[in-house]
Amino acid sequence: MIKQVYEQVYDYIEADVHQRLPGEALPSEVQYSLQLSVSRQTVRKAVDELVRQGLVRRLPGKGLAVGEVPAIQPRGRMLISCICTPGDSDLFRCVLGCMDAAARFHYEYKLLNFPTAAEQYRAILAEDLSAYDGAVITCFDSEAEQCTLNLILRAKLPVCIIGNEHEGIASVMSDDFNGGYLIGDALARHGHKRVLWLTTDRQAADVPRRLAGFIQALHDNGIEHDPELTLAIPDPGVPLLIGTGTLRPLPFAAEKYLERQVHYTAVTGYSTLPIVSFCHELYLRGARVPEDVSVVAYGDQPYLPWQNIPLTGILEAKYEMGSEAVLRMHRFISGETDQIESAIVPIRFSSMKSVQTLDDA
Repeated sequence: MIKQVYEQVYDYIEADVHQRLPGEALPSEVQYSLQLSVSRQTVRKAVDELVRQGLVRRLPGKGLAVGEVPAIQPRGRMLISCICTPGDSDLFRCVLGCMDAAARFHYEYKLLNFPTAAEQYRAILAEDLSAYDGAVITCFDSEAEQCTLNLILRAKLPVCIIGNEHEGIASVMSDDFNGGYLIGDALARHGHKRVLWLTTDRQAADVPRRLAGFIQALHDNGIEHDPELTLAIPDPGVPLLIGTGTLRPLPFAAEKYLERQVHYTAVTGYSTLPIVSFCHELYLRGARVPEDVSVVAYGDQPYLPWQNIPLTGILEAKYEMGSEAVLRMHRFISGETDQIESAIVPIRFSSMKSVQTLDDA
């Protein structure tokens, strides 16, 4: 069960206390309220409990300060390993969520995060996995990632996977079917019946689920998705770092869509990365968003940097996915549960300026 807001606020401030020295100033209740986007009353309730325990002191005219904090022995050790590049706004957010949650629950942890699966495998191969109580990792379809997972399983180390599913292993996923459904429903309600969906042959559970949700939404709006409006874009697994010009390569099959030989009024798909690449090529050929084509993104880069137009899109709670994975692992290690529980984290639909309502809607 996910903790109540007050409990999450309490955990956050308690972790903040344990990262400071006795007597050191803490943020004010107002600052905590702004940081956590919760009411001041909720923060005060958490602070009052910490004051009662002696972990926080109220100093008249000065604010909050760290009380006498007893030394806390680590509850265990976690291995955290995601294939990502620092600064990549996608899986790197998962890493940040993992780190914060591990610190909040008082675990020592080691990060083994690399931009390639081969580097990740070599690093974990060199680790003494018996020194850990659990692992939180990403694992998609590459041979190196599967070998990494096999290393962890052979060591009998409890593991939770972020962003993908493997049979018999706990995972934390975003609500992918609903994400695809919200896209299809929004476009249909704006009058779009011919929507190009960009997919990939990458073997990950989120890819078919997003497409299935999208097709179901069209169907529920009386629209049947034309198979010709599904285009596969290669996925090299390289993060898109905004500003570097790194783009997904487009296959030759994309040419007829870029030249608008196939009629469509909107572009969307399983990931913002190929959507950005495709729309960049459209832009070079004179197409404009949303005047010529509407666009809906899927992921944590909801914009087209080359056109400076914010994209309507599905925003995944990547930070929360990392935090939730560590929470599930903590509950198992601490004996609260007898197995690691899987979880689905909600997504959010963000409406921006990249979808235009058609006249016949």
